[in-house]
Amino acid sequence: MSKSVWISMIKKDEAAAQAVYKMVSGYGLGVSGHFWKDDPENMQWAGAVSEVAAKTNGLWLIVGDNGDFTPSVLRGLSLLALSVQAQKAAWFPVMILTDDPEGLGEKLPTPLAGAQVFSPDNPALGAKITAKANLPLKPLAAQYRLNVHAMPKIGLWIEAGPAAGTWAGVIVGAGGNGAAIDAMGIGPAGEIPEKSILEYPVRDMTLALGDREFSAWAAQNTVSETESVYVRVKGQPGAMLLGPFSPDADELDVYTLTLE
Repeated sequence: MSKSVWISMIKKDEAAAQAVYKMVSGYGLGVSGHFWKDDPENMQWAGAVSEVAAKTNGLWLIVGDNGDFTPSVLRGLSLLALSVQAQKAAWFPVMILTDDPEGLGEKLPTPLAGAQVFSPDNPALGAKITAKANLPLKPLAAQYRLNVHAMPKIGLWIEAGPAAGTWAGVIVGAGGNGAAIDAMGIGPAGEIPEKSILEYPVRDMTLALGDREFSAWAAQNTVSETESVYVRVKGQPGAMLLGPFSPDADELDVYTLTLE
């Protein structure tokens, strides 16, 4: 099966898009893509999930100048990356072409931290794209599961749980840009529950980790690797925290990730 590349052009530049399409297709790869729409309120980033996650797609190629990657754009790219990784249950190759590879590489958020960043005039670019697009997928080596469910007019739902074993109690928090959690549920992995019973829930906690402040909810339900905790997030989260929760613990042992 021949591999293809999905291209996200951050800036709407028809000439630049045609040049990139021509370059990639010249290496015998299928090419599809779109111009990025920075519209977080309507979750426009979610429109490309199925295309990037398609079985025939071997690489997600993101193209833009360093200045194009605003916090809002990075947040949308991060949420898209998390959705794709969850669907594939594997590490998925991402490559970024930009005018300042070093500068952009230093500010990439957690879901994009593994992306390779190059200048468009890199002489080995064609070989790198071809090699990446044809690599076999690697299983995710994470200690937690994380997925994103975009439901316009209903809300952004974050799904989390242990990759193996159980969490005796759960906590999820959102930080930055006034983001806050306003609903929580526990249920089977992959499906937001219609109803849920939370055991001794703690709502609207404010937690400070490093230089970030998080709004968090917690419950004492035990969650296994086949179950998940779901939270609805209001606003535009710049970071998330998640993990097991015990009200008697002296300190939290949680995972944190940046989104912008």
